[in-house]
Amino acid sequence: MKAYIFDPMWDELVTNDLLTQLKSAGVEPVVTKEIAPLSDCKEMFEDKEPKLLCLNPDYVGWKLPVDDYKDIPELVAILPASTAFAWIDTSYADQNNIAVCDIVNFSTQAVAEWATTMMLNVARQTPRLIKDNFPLDFDKDFVKYLGQDIKGKTAAIIGLGHIGSAIAERCKGLGMEVAYWSKSTKSDDYTYMELDDLFKKADVVFPTMALNDESKKLITNARLDSMKSTAIFIAIVEHMFDEKHVLEMVRTGKLFGFGFEAPPASFDKYEGNVWAAPSYAWVAEGSMRNSIVAWVQNMVSATKNEFPNRVN
Repeated sequence: MKAYIFDPMWDELVTNDLLTQLKSAGVEPVVTKEIAPLSDCKEMFEDKEPKLLCLNPDYVGWKLPVDDYKDIPELVAILPASTAFAWIDTSYADQNNIAVCDIVNFSTQAVAEWATTMMLNVARQTPRLIKDNFPLDFDKDFVKYLGQDIKGKTAAIIGLGHIGSAIAERCKGLGMEVAYWSKSTKSDDYTYMELDDLFKKADVVFPTMALNDESKKLITNARLDSMKSTAIFIAIVEHMFDEKHVLEMVRTGKLFGFGFEAPPASFDKYEGNVWAAPSYAWVAEGSMRNSIVAWVQNMVSATKNEFPNRVN
């Protein structure tokens, strides 16, 4: 079975051992590294044998509409190299029994560490110091850039899944009190609270749920407005809440700080104590290694008509 792989980083990440695993499973990788429309891969659309479509989401700009894959004959599965899959329009795949399988838990530790990094930097007003080129007027700046102590503060985790639990563990290790709300996962290690109470109590809020229609309704502007003016909001998930509203809260002093993923070259675009770095959360050696291993395993499983991480 051929695996049509679209990934600019394939050669840098794949190992000889993983290539051996693919060969042993009867998978023939057909790799495209130069970014172009999928339709440019004529071989994939002319090949009448069963096949896999394997996508680095960056290759397609995190968007796979039905028209880009519906004419691929004998397509067995779509295998993205990501945990997120909302960028794939699965309607045609659902109707035609084409499996869509993501990779899971490959970047949990890296994302949790990045979220903690954002919290610590926002707490010490590092974004403002960076944007102001680290001034030091002994008469004024020690007060102007006064940071917060983290120990003893309350970290609020919204969604106690793999990443939420990893963040909670790190916050507890820093001496913070940890409270949480979660739809299903429960823990005796932390204090459960209803969402309205959690937002009012929190010193640092971490939303960590998967992005879907249901989770988009949880972080309302009313709940954001109920936060303390000394609180910090740290987001590792995009498009789940009103980012402009949070930015305005920071600008007007209604929130101490905000850390989130922003477009490249925009760190100094926002006023106030705002950490606005691109999507670097998962970019660590362990995550890179875990992602390619999990991706290859999905390819191998698909040859056996097994789809352990199927999402549709």
